[in-house]
Amino acid sequence: LTGCTVQEPVPANGPAVLPPVSSTATPAPVDLIALRRSAGIPDCPASTTLPAVKDGLPDVELACLGGGSTMRLGGLRGPMIVNFWAQWCPPCRAEAPDIRAFNTLAKGKVAMVGIDGNDPREDYAVEFASIEGWTYVHLYDPDKKSMAPLGLNSLPHSLFIDANGVIVYHYVGAFGSVEQMQQLAQQYLKVTV
Repeated sequence: LTGCTVQEPVPANGPAVLPPVSSTATPAPVDLIALRRSAGIPDCPASTTLPAVKDGLPDVELACLGGGSTMRLGGLRGPMIVNFWAQWCPPCRAEAPDIRAFNTLAKGKVAMVGIDGNDPREDYAVEFASIEGWTYVHLYDPDKKSMAPLGLNSLPHSLFIDANGVIVYHYVGAFGSVEQMQQLAQQYLKVTV
């Protein structure tokens, strides 16, 4: 991923402080939908008509990473982990293999949704998700529409969402292992993975 840089050093497993999005970044002309699909990253499903819930995800609509459709967060129900990340974030890169492995183990038990937040380069983000083998739905939130209502100001950040759509746990920073993710899923989502 040439061109991916961080403006200041951050700890390998701690959250990265969000820099402002550059208004001068210009993505290369790439067919992002085709790139996303060739990587096995699915299109966003049709948005649910379920109402938003108190203490749940904000009722905002985000574009599917790579374009093509949108998805509404407010009606999502779990068990689910929503992982906020960016391609320029070293701790996000560090946790990527563990998230990929957890997603493989959790298929049919815990859904994964990725939100690429505060990221000016959607093309790099699609490429990063592709390289990491993240074959689950990802949304694109360069303006932090979903992050601001939740008070999120660092990456990575993961939310554990229960079957009622309530955020039951915030995990700040990079996951340290697949086993840690399994333990958190058991503890907060009551799901054995």
